[in-house]
Amino acid sequence: MKIIHRLIITTITASLLLPITASAAKADRKKAAEPLPAYATIDPDSKGSVSKDQFVAALKEKLGSEDAAKTKFEALDKDSDGKLTKEEYAAGNEPKKRKKKKKDQ
Repeated sequence: MKIIHRLIITTITASLLLPITASAAKADRKKAAEPLPAYATIDPDSKGSVSKDQFVAALKEKLGSEDAAKTKFEALDKDSDGKLTKEEYAAGNEPKKRKKKKKDQ
């Protein structure tokens, strides 16, 4: 009888904790996919382009380190001119669409 009682308690506990764990995992994925801040926040003088130094200074905390900010700048600067335009920034800041896996039939 004690075994059945423990089994029931364990099953109920697991069924209550499972949604909490799944919810926490979903929040982690959402947090990782946060977009970069608005372009106006990194181009306060509204010149229409941002230098690498401005970009790194504005985003090193958000991206975790200065190296991460430099890497992100290089990825966004498509024409490699050392300046980031609003268009380049917007193109690199779009959320990526996931490809759906096709099920084998």
